[in-house]
Amino acid sequence: MKKILAVVLAMMLVLGSFAGCAAKPGESTSEPDASSSDAVTKDPSELGVVMIVNTNLGDKSFCDLSNEGLQQAAREFGFRFKVVELNGDATKQIPTMTEFAEDPEWDIIIGGTYNILESMQTVAEEFPDKKFILYDAKDDLNLPNIYAVEHLQNEGSFIVGAAAALLTNSDAPLANKEKLIGFVAGSENTAINDFLVGYIQGAQAVDPEVKVLISYIGDFKDSAKAKEMAIAQINQGADVVFQVAGGAGLGVLDACKEKNVYAIGVDADQAVAFEETNPELSKIIATSMQKMVNNTVYNALKAAVEGTLPWGAYETAGLAQKSVGAAKNQYFDAIFSDEAQTKLDELEAKVASGEIKVETAVGMANDRLNEIRDSARP
Repeated sequence: MKKILAVVLAMMLVLGSFAGCAAKPGESTSEPDASSSDAVTKDPSELGVVMIVNTNLGDKSFCDLSNEGLQQAAREFGFRFKVVELNGDATKQIPTMTEFAEDPEWDIIIGGTYNILESMQTVAEEFPDKKFILYDAKDDLNLPNIYAVEHLQNEGSFIVGAAAALLTNSDAPLANKEKLIGFVAGSENTAINDFLVGYIQGAQAVDPEVKVLISYIGDFKDSAKAKEMAIAQINQGADVVFQVAGGAGLGVLDACKEKNVYAIGVDADQAVAFEETNPELSKIIATSMQKMVNNTVYNALKAAVEGTLPWGAYETAGLAQKSVGAAKNQYFDAIFSDEAQTKLDELEAKVASGEIKVETAVGMANDRLNEIRDSARP
């Protein structure tokens, strides 16, 4: 199998003071392996790229954004591509990746999040001549044929946590007197807990008395269960609920609309995503913690095609690179006061500059994670 040239991807990195793993601005935490620098002699039109989606397209969030980045790169460079949806069945991960790794027609296998990490590592070790792109997770084995890039979702979540605290303390029409906000997530994993850590820290930075109700669905598909959990939080007094649950998160948004409270979306700007099909839902989505997965996937594939992707490296991107952050649109402007928006702008600047150090669940000891969670429980 021929290989793709590797040099250095021009991607500024941020916040080297993060606990355990994050890179300093402009650096990666591992060096590309020189053995992975052989060039691919194929014309881009002959290159085959397959994306493995652990759940399904159609979530108007993470998966759709990933696919958008793939489609953009394919249009620009003309390579062959395929998207495989696993419908949340983790038992299909290794067999599916192995099938494409064995096929010489496919050169790059791309997949994302910690849910697919171990399977990709297993297949990458078995097929060292095949190239793998891992987005939104860290390859802790530092395999020379995996390029890994992770969004600093803790930074973006800090901002929406601050937004939630400002909102629950405000005179906004759907806010109540309780200093209580919600967090409904899919399966519990490192990335999800990274969202949670940032969300709690952001809320507490605005008001240490704000408490957070925390629920884990158990998967990223069960929108009915997600809705039930969100309604349970709302019935306890939460007037803002942050969903980090992929396709299941649509149930959270529906619950917030039904119960007339504010929602915070994830990955995509979900208020804008629904404004044509469900405009009443858009009106209660105060903001979304945007993760520019489409840009991340596109940039990685562009660099791979051009021969500049640093195979074997791990990199991060956060607020300083505008890779994460709170969505600010007409709905945001209608819900948040000028004073609140100014406060959020100030916090964003301080996090981006490193003045505020947001903790991360990546590499965090369980005792510390539990301490943070417990500090926010009612």
